[in-house]
This record gives sequence, structure tokens and C-alpha cells, in this order.
Amino acid sequence: MEWKSEYAIGITEIDSQHQTIIQLVTEFEAAVDADSDWNSVQAMLARAEEFAKFHFTTEESMMQRFGYPRFLGHRSEHLFMLGRVADLQREVLRKDVTIDLIPRFRSWLLDHFLESDRHFAEFVRGQLHDKR
Repeated sequence: MEWKSEYAIGITEIDSQHQTIIQLVTEFEAAVDADSDWNSVQAMLARAEEFAKFHFTTEESMMQRFGYPRFLGHRSEHLFMLGRVADLQREVLRKDVTIDLIPRFRSWLLDHFLESDRHFAEFVRGQLHDKR
């Protein structure tokens, strides 16, 4: 999975964090493909989970600061994604990572970037424009 300019939502801090998330997902996919040892894969997922929590907190703080009307729905998407990370962690613990979960996870992630996060970014730009 590679970062593409079309994934950018126009908020530099969020775009940078999205790039890091894509890098973490790519590392995880490569480790699974290479049949890496359990400790390596588990450590990658732990890093990804911690970064995702940090990222979601950043987004949610911005949403609250700007009074984003879809905050609760967006937050529920974040919780859904953290649930999918937990699913992957359980599979790794069982040493049973199924390859079919990875493309679905990638799809959920990109859908969130391209739809929900993009909507939020448009809202923020509108708020900033209105304050001029």
C-alpha cells in the first residue's frame, strides 16, 4: 500500500499522520506475506494501534474545536477501526492471520480517508473561510 496524492485531504497534520498509517499497514502486510515471527508482527500491530489512537485523538480534538456536526458518527468509525485492529491482534495471538482480512482493513481505511476525513476537511476549510 503506497501513499497517493489523491488520499490527501488538505490538512497537513492529518495528511502526514495518514501517510504514517499507510506505512504501518504496509509494514504489517509485508510481515504477514513474509511469514514473519509472531513477536515482530505483534509488535507492529501494537505500534499501529498506539499511532491510530494518537491520530484519532488528533482528529477528534480538531472536530470538537471546530464544532463538526458529524463528530459522533466519525468517532464511531474510529472505534470501528480500532476494533478491526483488535481483530488482527487476536488473529496474530492465535498465529492465524488470515490474508482476506488485510484487504478489507485497507479498504475500510481508504474509505475513511477518502469519504469521512475528506468531508471533515471540507467542513474545516469552510469554517476557516467564514472567519476571514
